Amino acid sequence: MTLFGIAWRSIRQRLLTSGLTALSLALGVALVVATLVIGGLVRDAFASGSGLGYNLIVGAKGSPLQLVLNSVYLVSKPIENISWSFYQEFLPAAARSDGQAGRYAGSVKTAVPICMGDYFKSFRVVGTSAAYFDRLTVGDGRPFAFSAGRNFRDDEFFGGVLGSAVATRLGLSVGDHFAPTHGADDGLEHDPFIVMGILARTDTPVDRGVYVNMEGFYLQEGHAKPVEADAAGHDHAPPQAEVRATTSEAGDAHPTPLPFAQREVTAILVETAAPAGMPAELLAMGLKTTINEGRDGQAAEPIREIRTLLDLFVRPLELLLLLVTTLVVIVSAIGILVSMVGSALERTRDVAVMRALGARRSHVLTAVLLEAVILAVGGGLAGWLLGHGIVAAIGPLITTNAGVSAGFFSAAPAGELLLVPLLVGLAVLAALLPALAAYRTDVAKWL
Repeated sequence: MTLFGIAWRSIRQRLLTSGLTALSLALGVALVVATLVIGGLVRDAFASGSGLGYNLIVGAKGSPLQLVLNSVYLVSKPIENISWSFYQEFLPAAARSDGQAGRYAGSVKTAVPICMGDYFKSFRVVGTSAAYFDRLTVGDGRPFAFSAGRNFRDDEFFGGVLGSAVATRLGLSVGDHFAPTHGADDGLEHDPFIVMGILARTDTPVDRGVYVNMEGFYLQEGHAKPVEADAAGHDHAPPQAEVRATTSEAGDAHPTPLPFAQREVTAILVETAAPAGMPAELLAMGLKTTINEGRDGQAAEPIREIRTLLDLFVRPLELLLLLVTTLVVIVSAIGILVSMVGSALERTRDVAVMRALGARRSHVLTAVLLEAVILAVGGGLAGWLLGHGIVAAIGPLITTNAGVSAGFFSAAPAGELLLVPLLVGLAVLAALLPALAAYRTDVAKWL
């Protein structure tokens, strides 16, 4: 019989003890794998918001991190709103009603406004313009794609676009109507919007958003900014933009848009211009400084704030998970040690018989170590499968709430690849003591 066969037969003879040892190893490895994978997914969820086609976010004075969390990740509460006149300072002459370029227009390639404050079935509603999906990009510069339908047009006041996670979770399709609620899921129900398109999955926070035409957003109750009237009872609203007398796909003629003086925006997503042969970040730094020195608002760099977020919250969590991982591996090694010590005590006479039949001391030592390796490899592989199975089971929940893809084949950091070999090494070390005891067995004493 080979040494491997001897080790395997020893495991079978102590099936209950060996099975419990392998089970403890599997559970430990499953915990380690699941925590490593989920930790990596959390980091990816934050990192996925760092390249959505804009390099500055402009909003009200306050916490820049809160501004990024609210505007990029659709979490937290908006700080405050900024005025429509301040937003227009980022627009070129062709996009303004007065025909004059805004103060910051020379440094801006794209400026997309967003308005927030409403919800639909626990998902954030974002009022914006068609430029959000026409001019911004996903991640590495890829344009937004639609799995069904198309982007709404600016003249379709009650058109909307759904992120892929929203459409999947709520079972909505192109042509369906949905009515956002004001401020919370149980708030005042607004007028319905029609689904014009459903975004293809991006694995970014965009998948968890409900996007509506901001013209329709402004017309909902509670969204208009009160305007002070003069002594004659007239407000100070500037002339409204011209409205085309067309009809939307929903069959409703366009209502009168909200006057500019009653409009506010939550934030502006800004893609700065890139001078010939120079990176856009150069203008972004100067524009950020200029805005922050003024009184109208603040500018934040999403990438910088995301790094701050990772340093403050995610990396400490990873260190904690690493500590837990280390403790679990040590406990698993101790389990192997206890099992192998018990095995050595039970089969001392068997070892003596093997030695009497001509087995060398090295053969006995190797057989005991092989038994530990079999338990470690079997338990480690079973735990790896179980850990990824856990991630796959909760994958839809992770995708819906974090906006990143999670499944059985989701990869953890490089540490996952070293887990089973590390466990095998620890198993050999743990089995070394009982192996040496078997190596030194006194044949005369036991025979």
